[in-house]
Amino acid sequence: RIPTEADLKVYLKRWDRKYGLTYKVLDILQTVFYRTDATREAFVEMCSDIDVQKLTFDSYLYKTVVPANPLVQLKITAKTIGSLIRGNALAP
Repeated sequence: RIPTEADLKVYLKRWDRKYGLTYKVLDILQTVFYRTDATREAFVEMCSDIDVQKLTFDSYLYKTVVPANPLVQLKITAKTIGSLIRGNALAP
């Protein structure tokens, strides 16, 4: 049978509930890190962190945004802000 508009709305609602947060986080990352060469370099630096790699792997594995230990998240945030500041300071 061909899905109706109502069927599609139900599907999209379920999809958004299940995956919406993941795509929101990806949208925020893209907005913050894909503006300039300096911010892209900060993103590369952030991705070299083992905790970021673990969170990324777990998020892909479980197909959802995996929450981090608050201290780990604080460390990642501080290092990322430092990378952004350093990258923007060194930008031509």
